[in-house]
Amino acid sequence: MFTTGSKLLIGSAAAAWVFAAIYGIAQEGTLGTIGLISAAVGLSLLAGINVFVRDSNVSAMDHDSFDASAAAQATARPSLWPLLVALGATTLTLGLVTYRAIFVLGLIAIAAGAIEWLIQGWSERASADRGYNAAARDMLVDPLELPVAGAIGAGVVVYAFSRVMLGLPSKTATVVAFAVLAAIVLAVAALIGLQRNISKSTLTGAFSIAAIALIAGGAFAGLNGERKTHVHETTGYLAEENECGTEETEADENASQTVASKSNVAAELTFDGDRLDVDVPGFDGDFAALTLPRSNPNNVLFRNESDHHARLVIELYPDTDDDGVPLSPERVCTALVEEGGVQLLTVEFDRPSFAIDEEYAFTVAGSEAAAEVVVP
Repeated sequence: MFTTGSKLLIGSAAAAWVFAAIYGIAQEGTLGTIGLISAAVGLSLLAGINVFVRDSNVSAMDHDSFDASAAAQATARPSLWPLLVALGATTLTLGLVTYRAIFVLGLIAIAAGAIEWLIQGWSERASADRGYNAAARDMLVDPLELPVAGAIGAGVVVYAFSRVMLGLPSKTATVVAFAVLAAIVLAVAALIGLQRNISKSTLTGAFSIAAIALIAGGAFAGLNGERKTHVHETTGYLAEENECGTEETEADENASQTVASKSNVAAELTFDGDRLDVDVPGFDGDFAALTLPRSNPNNVLFRNESDHHARLVIELYPDTDDDGVPLSPERVCTALVEEGGVQLLTVEFDRPSFAIDEEYAFTVAGSEAAAEVVVP
């Protein structure tokens, strides 16, 4: 004799088969026929399963089945792990169209939630004693769960703080914001401390609100991006941007105009406004060209004895890689040297003079003064 559920499913399956046949013959529609046949197959499968298990009915004479039935078992403990898995799946999907970091967080949340859910399901069936089951679960996962949770919590706090600090518009705003935050934390802690008896739920709620605010602020600041940091120019930046000219730049502000006497120099170049004179320590007389070794750092002093600021520049003509990108700086230059000032310039050549189309030469930006350099 068929049960009520089996009768309903068998009737539905039969009706689906009939409707599929009628629709296919009358309308000759392939898509509709396939849909009705699929529904008929699914209903037939469910009807067969239901007939096999007899609608899960238990005979009144089978007393052992009452104790073994699902209704006689203790209910499962409330768990947040399914929620974490669902949140991880949502985060994973969001990360596919946004940021890789969000995608990775989704994977971590799914893995952690699934493992915890699996362990909890195992522990709840370890025995009929809930206390023993809880102790078995804690014994298994506490040595791993607590250190990992602490490390993750500390990492989240540090990272959220860093995103908030970098997301504020300036250093002054960062100082003011965290000073106000520190005052709020102190005030709330003082109020909590004044209470003689404060419940555990109240403390948990206060810390939860603080954690949510911190994580939300860090997430908002991280997605919004870091504040734009002003790039501080250097002489290397000027050379890279080919801005070694006569105009004063940020890299020239407060630039040193003296050099220690102990500096080991290969030559001293003096600019008088019209020409660039070369003086090599240990040798007397004028030099038509300055000889400097290859593949070694060469320190050169530049003295400005003219009546205006001057900058020493040299083109290095470096080798390039397969894409044409220079393997070393294309040029080097000093900051603007004031009248009577002196600066040190370090130059390293990676190619000899005969390997380049042009010639090496020290020049003064904005003038025709130059000193030829020979690199053996």
